[in-house]
Amino acid sequence: MVKLTLQGSLPTSTDLISLNDTKEYLRVTNDAENTTITNFITAAIEVAQNYTNSKFLEHEYNMTMETWDDVYVSNHYTQALVDGAYITTSGYVGKDGLNQIVLPYAPLASITHIKYYDSAGAQQTWSDTNYLTQKYINQKGFAEIKDGVTLPTIAERADAIEIRFKAGYGTTSSDVPEAIKTAILLIIGSMYEKREDSVSRLPKASEYILDPYRFKTY
Repeated sequence: MVKLTLQGSLPTSTDLISLNDTKEYLRVTNDAENTTITNFITAAIEVAQNYTNSKFLEHEYNMTMETWDDVYVSNHYTQALVDGAYITTSGYVGKDGLNQIVLPYAPLASITHIKYYDSAGAQQTWSDTNYLTQKYINQKGFAEIKDGVTLPTIAERADAIEIRFKAGYGTTSSDVPEAIKTAILLIIGSMYEKREDSVSRLPKASEYILDPYRFKTY
């Protein structure tokens, strides 16, 4: 079983788009709706992050797994070609023996460490010389175990493996592409003008702007 916990505090919505910038975009000159507009900022960022399958400002997470072949590991299973189709017991079809631990949030910024509990129950830090940190612009990143590396034997416990990683474009608003912030403002503008639910998922212009920043899901 894979579990995720957030490390530290979440960035605030106004760290990405300030209240003053949003009010200027909306042409609001008074403070009467500050709370409402701040809520719209938060909601619009969540909508945009969900649409793109990503985090904009940097978040740090701990991901724990019971085994090396837990749910986020791909390409770890022996495969057989039967009637033109690949058959696997679980996971993703790929090169036999190639281990890729897929990290659930994108864009992957870095892997802080991989730790595990050995068969004696002592936590060990696995050297980063055993794996590569793979980052892409169109899909989730992963830790790829180097060819020939033997995975260590681990204890039987729910948190036997711990991977700490960071996801996001950076720690400040200036690290996030301007196009993403423009799309968020368009979503806020729609929320501000239409104070009821809509049958449309997103304003069309914001969809077109965000589409190049969408990450593939597995």
